[in-house]
Amino acid sequence: MRLKTVLTIFFAISLTLVAGQDRDCDELARRCESCVRRLNNTIDRDLPLFNRECRQRTELSWRWRNVGRCELSKLNCLGWQSPMNCEDIAMRAGMERRRT
Repeated sequence: MRLKTVLTIFFAISLTLVAGQDRDCDELARRCESCVRRLNNTIDRDLPLFNRECRQRTELSWRWRNVGRCELSKLNCLGWQSPMNCEDIAMRAGMERRRT
């Protein structure tokens, strides 16, 4: 009986922490957007070299769409527990998978 109670409490706390993390990542993206709007440098804002490189690396498996600095920051925030490569970014960003 006690084990069930402890596991239930642990599960509830875990859900709360995960939900809280999502809100922090959303807040990070919102603040980033407000700063990026003031940038006059489109290369810094739109990351064309990064997008071109990832498009080439994932051309057989994903339909890559351009990811901006703030979306990339949010995806990195959400994926803090694993290294982020182009495949992980495409998956987390909800890009369309190519059929092989």
